[in-house]
Formats: sequence, C-alpha cells, structure tokens
Amino acid sequence: MKRAAISRVVAAAVSAGMLLAGEARSQSIPASPPQQQDKSLYLGTPVTQPEDLSGVWEAADGHGGAVGIHLILDTTAPVDATTLVGSNQSWLGLQVGLYRRTGAELQPSEETFFSDSPRGGSVRYEQGHLMLRTQGYDLDLRRTPGDTWWGRFHREDFDAVVTLVRPALQSASNESPSVEPWFVGTWKSSSGPTTTCLHIAQSSSATFIAWADTLLAWGSTSFPPQAVKPPYSWEHYGDLVKVEMAGKGGISVELGAYSGICCPHRFHATSFDRGQEMKADWAAGPNQAPHKSRWIKMPAGTCVPLE
Repeated sequence: MKRAAISRVVAAAVSAGMLLAGEARSQSIPASPPQQQDKSLYLGTPVTQPEDLSGVWEAADGHGGAVGIHLILDTTAPVDATTLVGSNQSWLGLQVGLYRRTGAELQPSEETFFSDSPRGGSVRYEQGHLMLRTQGYDLDLRRTPGDTWWGRFHREDFDAVVTLVRPALQSASNESPSVEPWFVGTWKSSSGPTTTCLHIAQSSSATFIAWADTLLAWGSTSFPPQAVKPPYSWEHYGDLVKVEMAGKGGISVELGAYSGICCPHRFHATSFDRGQEMKADWAAGPNQAPHKSRWIKMPAGTCVPLE
C-alpha cells in the first residue's frame, strides 16, 4: 500500500459511513468523528469558504491523460447551529490526492493521498500556497486568479510546472446554453440535519467528474434534554462521485463509488422544472431502501452562501 494510503482508507471508511445518511436511510450519522491521534497542523483555523478548497483541479499531461489534485477538507461547526449559512467553521483536516489519470475517468488506483498532519505527509497550506515534499512527490502550487493553481507538480515520473484548472461547473458559452447537459452544476438535497451538496462538472463531451459534500447542522432541538451533545458538527467536503448518462436524458449518480471500502449509494435522476430541479429514484439495494428525493440546482456553485 502506498505512503499515506492507510490514513486515506481510514478517512474513506468514516466518510462512507456519513455520506448521504439521510438519503440512504440505512446509515446512522456519528455525532462527531473518531478521536484523531494524528492532528492537522492547522486544527481550529477559521475557514470561510470550504467549497473553494475541496474538489478537483487538473491539467493535460501531454500524453492524452491528465494530472491533478483532489482536495478533501473536513471542518467543524457549532453543534447548536441550525444552518451553516453565516456559521463559523473551523479547520479539522485536509487530504490532498495527487493523481495522473490515463483515461477519461479518474480511477482510485491513480491517486496517492497525503494529509496536513505529521504522519500523513505534513502537507502545508498557507495563504493560497499548497506545499508537499516527500520521496517521489512534490507540490509547490499557488492559487491564481480564475480558480486555478500554478506551480510545480511532481508525481512519480511526471514532474513539470503546470496550471491546474477546475473542471467547468457551468457552460463556458452563454450563446449556446443548450449544448450544456442540464445536470452540470451544483445541486442540494436535504434530509433532517443532513445536507448533501453535489458538484457535477463536464471533463469531456461524454465524461463527467463530480464530488460531494456532506454537511450537518444539528441545532439544539435535535437532542433530548438528557442527551450529551457532541462537541461540534462535522462537515466533509470533496468526496468523488460517479456520474454517467443513463438514457432518455437521465443520469446515474453513485455516491461513495470510489471509497474502496463499502456502501456506495446509487440513484437515477431526471430533469424537472426545466433543469432547475432533479427527481431522484433510489432503487432497493444491499445498503439502501427504495425511496425518492428531490434536488435543487444552486447558483454560484455553492450550497452554503456566505450570507
């Protein structure tokens, strides 16, 4: 198993248990993550826009594939908050996946993960500067205008200065919006205290890349008077999601598909209200009961606007 893969497996197992708990109707959400023995170097730092530091950025590798970074950010929020809008979130930990994909779809075996903790590789992120130094892997990337990263990317036999770009979450052309699939963009679905935010981007004419955020806003009324409250709500940003076309204009969405542990959850979605909503049909499976849900398209690529 590659360096830092163990911490990645543990995190994937935990996040798979959390992912879409309200939607799947078969998982219980832990009140807080397990006690961390290897803490982030930035634990407790305020986070104002967590969605801006999670998900995927990539660049062509010159050989028909792409190199990129996949960021997974965990934060905490006050357990009494009934909404994350305007709530103070604090840094819990950052995982950084360096990948080089050879095909149109990113495969789990093509990623190598590190984290911002001493045992996880001591990734550094300071004032828009993302850094990693370890054998066979180096990052020296700076955040640049236009939601890009610029600098050195070294993963095994690839070592170059690159500009990493976020896959488009919306059409680059306002003149022909009909070319854009209706489902490209950011979607929100809520069940109880859990909100799932789904970001779907188009990486090629027939291929899509997506990631999801699992967000909790408990509120003090969620707990009976005698219950012991957790110290905070746990917010999880940037898990990869599989999205495929599924006939008659519909799509197949599989959350937890890349965790490598267990429990993916799949639904079939169709457009509603001229693409501003989608209706999801969750079929019976080994880890989910059949049910339906509704997703709302969100403006500006966020489910948690600042105000």
